[in-house]
Amino acid sequence: MDREVAEVIHPVACGLDVHSAILVACLVRSGPSGGPRYEERSFPTALQGLRELRDWLFASGCQVVGMEATGVYWMPVFAALEGHVQMTVGNPNHMQNLRGHKTDRKDAKWIAGLVRHDLIRPSFVPKQEFRDARELTRFRRQLIQARTSMRNEVQRLLARQGITLGTVLSNVFGTSGMAILESLAEGRSVVDELPKLIHHSVKKKLGMLTAALEAPLFPVPRKLLALQLKRLEVVEENIQDVEGLIAAQMAPHKQQLELLMSIPGISLTSACVILAEIGVDMSVWPTEKHLSAWAGVAPGCREWRQNMRAAARKGNPYLCSALMECAIAAVKAKDCHLGGKYRHLCAQIGSKKKALMAIARKLAVIIYRLMSKGATYQEPISQPPPLSPATVASRGTFATSKNSV
Repeated sequence: MDREVAEVIHPVACGLDVHSAILVACLVRSGPSGGPRYEERSFPTALQGLRELRDWLFASGCQVVGMEATGVYWMPVFAALEGHVQMTVGNPNHMQNLRGHKTDRKDAKWIAGLVRHDLIRPSFVPKQEFRDARELTRFRRQLIQARTSMRNEVQRLLARQGITLGTVLSNVFGTSGMAILESLAEGRSVVDELPKLIHHSVKKKLGMLTAALEAPLFPVPRKLLALQLKRLEVVEENIQDVEGLIAAQMAPHKQQLELLMSIPGISLTSACVILAEIGVDMSVWPTEKHLSAWAGVAPGCREWRQNMRAAARKGNPYLCSALMECAIAAVKAKDCHLGGKYRHLCAQIGSKKKALMAIARKLAVIIYRLMSKGATYQEPISQPPPLSPATVASRGTFATSKNSV
């Protein structure tokens, strides 16, 4: 970017190459002869170093700062400079330097040149309140994954001992299943207490449960089971605490949450995740296609003499998984046109996964339009099927004969 190959948009710009402990800043401005003049400095990523960086940029009259969104290292830098200078956070895949020129100083200089000519497409960075909400919703997702891992380990532990509880109960960690697991962990006679432990809805499975629990549980597996149950209890409490924090964080946006929950398949939890990822301002995306592509539910582009089918684009994994979960719930809802659309796509495409992806994209479009207008969801009125040409011709002939009479 040393040569003047593009119009200079920002006379004074800065590029940052951020690492865990240090960042390299390159300030570029127009020299006496009109060419670029560079100034490079290094700062620690501690708070004091970020303050020194901010003061240096302010004293230099810097207009815009650009950096790559790599990992989480850019986040404290963005928070320190937000509100003081225009920030541009770009996708690293769109800002890569030439191969063989990968050093901290050269990367910062390259980014500074891109920023100076406004060649970086900025990534979407929500406001601080939604960034905090993201931290909560994403941590809840980690806890859910940890709980699932622990539950699978409990079932593997029982299976190794010959206790096939999962083949009888559809939910091993329901009311009846947890009572049986706690009795096993305490070393009590489960078979004798079984009628008292199980719920009335599974009384008909008493014989099958007795046969599944005949294998003994030895002392070491029993102690491991007790430890796993304690871990599960702690994780469950953490999930409840995080959900309470999410509810408090999203309380000012009750109206937007209700709007999202009016869409089929979107629950309160899903609405909080979606709102934390996209915010409330839809003007950051020009159209619903941009939001769908950013969410990772839009089809890719593959053209070779003619348009061909391509895999979905890579996007926000958290929003994509939330939309897919909502799509699964929406196609199961009663009196919802999305279910009919899903069945039609399954028959047409022949792939349930692709059909669900299409429904997820349709949900993203609905979310964009409703959030832009501030209106709640209304189920579309079903239109009658189109008449066949033979039916239209017969009706026309009948009408002509009637008028002639």
